[in-house]
Amino acid sequence: MKRAVIVLGASGRLGCRVLPVLAESGFDIAAVTRTPLTVGPPQDVRWITADVTLEEDRTRIVATLEAWAAGHDHICVVDTVLDRRGVAAMRRSIQGATSVVFALRERFGDGRRTCALVAASTTAVLASFLYQTPYGLAKRRQVITYARAGILGAALLLPQLAQWPSTGPVDGAAWSFEQAACRVVEAVLAAPWRSSFAVYALDFAAPATKDEDTPLSAASTAVLTHLHSLILSRDCMQAHRAAARSRLRLTPQRLRGRVDHHLAPVGLVRRFAERYHLSIIDERTAGSSLNRRGPLHA
Repeated sequence: MKRAVIVLGASGRLGCRVLPVLAESGFDIAAVTRTPLTVGPPQDVRWITADVTLEEDRTRIVATLEAWAAGHDHICVVDTVLDRRGVAAMRRSIQGATSVVFALRERFGDGRRTCALVAASTTAVLASFLYQTPYGLAKRRQVITYARAGILGAALLLPQLAQWPSTGPVDGAAWSFEQAACRVVEAVLAAPWRSSFAVYALDFAAPATKDEDTPLSAASTAVLTHLHSLILSRDCMQAHRAAARSRLRLTPQRLRGRVDHHLAPVGLVRRFAERYHLSIIDERTAGSSLNRRGPLHA
């Protein structure tokens, strides 16, 4: 029997790239989004236009999906929701998506069928207090909530993503959105065999960055960007990211490899797992594969 996959945030930068890869793999797909794709969406996708931050929309989402998924013995929910319009909107979107996931799990996890989750998360959850952002904290809370709730599935700690041509990465990104989408679908393919929730630290090679600031200029920049994010741009995600990066540039070079979450250092991953009692699989040290059928490639 074909499995059902529900993509939350299906018109986002990652979600819209996950859809065609899922379609090629033969899944029945339902796509939940505030704004449906108008150009090049896969055929035979059940679109649900709704806002996960609104309680009445969440109720409608769950009722519609319960009827749509009737007859399937396995349902996988893919959470790619992220509202980038501001810090407040970002937090509401993550909280709304989490509420939808729990509601769907309650409806589908009835013993007769399984309900698994694949959450697209980020290495920002690993950042320590000094380098953390509101976005990283919100995603960290979400990952911990999913893990402690006993949901089947996985959270993927994705690196910084960007869209680039075949010539190579830009803007310090480690992967393209297409590469990330393939890894998300690998996790979907593996989901039926899972008996618990695991956080995956993925194997990626982050591009090297060069800091050309002198210590004095770096300190001045850090102070200004930090104050800017706290006073003038408290609701701006980019301002908080810039402030965190400026603080990171103040860190001695010999220590940055240990604390820079963009690199997902092994020690930082281990401390994160121990602090929150999470099951974390680090592909770089465990040699684990998300997909027993073999990896997909972008």
